[in-house]
Amino acid sequence: MVCLFMALACCPATMVVAAAAYPAVRALQRTCEVPDVSRADVVLDIRSIDGAPVYRLQCHSAGYLGDPNFDYSGDFECRLSSIGSADAFSTLLTEDPNQSRDWESRGRFFAAELREPCAAVPQFGASRTFRLRGMSLDLQIKDPVFDRSGKLRSLRLVVSVRPDPLARRPIAEAVALPKDAPPECRLEEIFVDPATFSADRLN
Repeated sequence: MVCLFMALACCPATMVVAAAAYPAVRALQRTCEVPDVSRADVVLDIRSIDGAPVYRLQCHSAGYLGDPNFDYSGDFECRLSSIGSADAFSTLLTEDPNQSRDWESRGRFFAAELREPCAAVPQFGASRTFRLRGMSLDLQIKDPVFDRSGKLRSLRLVVSVRPDPLARRPIAEAVALPKDAPPECRLEEIFVDPATFSADRLN
């Protein structure tokens, strides 16, 4: 796996005010080449504006054993966690304040979601945005390659982070399931419907 890193210019301090108790993050963009999804090993740190690592993004395939605190599933799954402190959630990418399983987030990708027409579904296809803790985190999968059976073989992952002072939730902001998604995408079967969440006291 090869990652290309590009630091982005930070906004003036007066404009980058993260939610209370969360450090303002440094903007970044990184492109990671994953030539063999079955051995995906994407690990990158999100840093505060003073350079300290505060969050870690890890993306692997199902069955990955190098992270004992998370059960990776799907064809490719990304997990976000804090560095130096314990989280109440197995991944900060979850939207459910009562998360009970590791897979309950939009950070998990299946091959079918990366092929048309499902790849084009906003926030549930090949491009997904997570707003939380004073930042906006974008995960975009480009150039997926499939074998004849439809199995996902390789991809490029573009990760973008930017400060977002309006993102105050400790976990990802809930995104409603689109009502007009193609039925073959089976969103109701793969994702947890935010409409079923209990009263949200996280905001």
